[in-house]
Amino acid sequence: MNRTVAPLLWILFAVFTASAQDVITVGTGSAPAGGVASVPVYVLDRSGTPLGSDAGTGNRIQGISFKVMYPTSLVSSVTFKRGGVIASLTPVFESQPQGSGFTAYIVSFQESTNPIPFTLNAPAPGDLIGTLSVTLQPSATGGSSAALTLDAASTLLSNQSGTTSESVSLGTLALVNGSASCSMSAPSNLIATASGTSQVNLTWTAVAGADHYEVWRSFNGSSYAFLSNAPAASYPDSAVAASTTYVYIVRAVDAASQASAFSNVDAATTIVFTDDPLIAMTTLSKAVHITELRTAVNAFRAAANLGPLASDPTIGVGQLIRAQHIADLRTGLDQARSLIGVPPISYADPSLVAGTTPVRAMHVQQLRDGVK
Repeated sequence: MNRTVAPLLWILFAVFTASAQDVITVGTGSAPAGGVASVPVYVLDRSGTPLGSDAGTGNRIQGISFKVMYPTSLVSSVTFKRGGVIASLTPVFESQPQGSGFTAYIVSFQESTNPIPFTLNAPAPGDLIGTLSVTLQPSATGGSSAALTLDAASTLLSNQSGTTSESVSLGTLALVNGSASCSMSAPSNLIATASGTSQVNLTWTAVAGADHYEVWRSFNGSSYAFLSNAPAASYPDSAVAASTTYVYIVRAVDAASQASAFSNVDAATTIVFTDDPLIAMTTLSKAVHITELRTAVNAFRAAANLGPLASDPTIGVGQLIRAQHIADLRTGLDQARSLIGVPPISYADPSLVAGTTPVRAMHVQQLRDGVK
């Protein structure tokens, strides 16, 4: 071999060998202010490093140590839970030191009985080893991000005995830092109110950091579908039909097009009731009060993908309004509200007794309010 070429080949081989590094990666996660973000942690076992599946007996990666630092202005606490490829293994030693602005994790496994099953040269970021639970400060603002920084001096991989290790200082370990971002809170207090048969008005509590809101809608048992953007915390939906129940959810979107979780669910039925509102001791009971309610409750049931109420021949002009009529309406509406995800109604006289409990204006009005 040419004497000039040989040393060059050895130099290239040495450079290639030295460049091989295993990797510890902290991922990303998000949660609203005061919430808990789940952030994954990975180890990538690459060939050609001092430790690994290809390094032979006694030189597998069996020990993991890392320290994650975080800003206390945005994060109140961080804990780590073992998972992924080490979830089911029994450690020889395990510890999780913590302090202001940091959490650390140290674990070691017996190679002969609990070898860590890393996948050699897996696609980045490698194999999951667990999850950081990052609790954000209640004062964190939407869009802010907390850096989760691996401390190079305290982060290493080792064999079971600790005689061989990989670290940043040795040039055999690379670190990838992560972050936990504060997402916007979901809109709250969504209220849908039908305005006659041609419009449903929506209002909700505004979200700090929102650029706009997305309004989603469902009806007649369909899946939710995007309806419209709303620049502020209200929206008039005029694309409606009479005697139909529409179910709504909204979410906030920031200037970077990041969306919050969805709001609570609310629903409204486009119907106009006769003698609305009913006045106790003044408004006469009429069969139409019950038949209109049955139409509205059946619309609500259709929104929940339920069939209509069974027909009742005792309802009609000249017939008495019975406690059973109200009870059937309550049962039918309660089933639909439960499936749709709106809160139950607290009824006056929850137990109606035929022949004993008089039918009151409030019984009818509560059902009307429950579908509006």
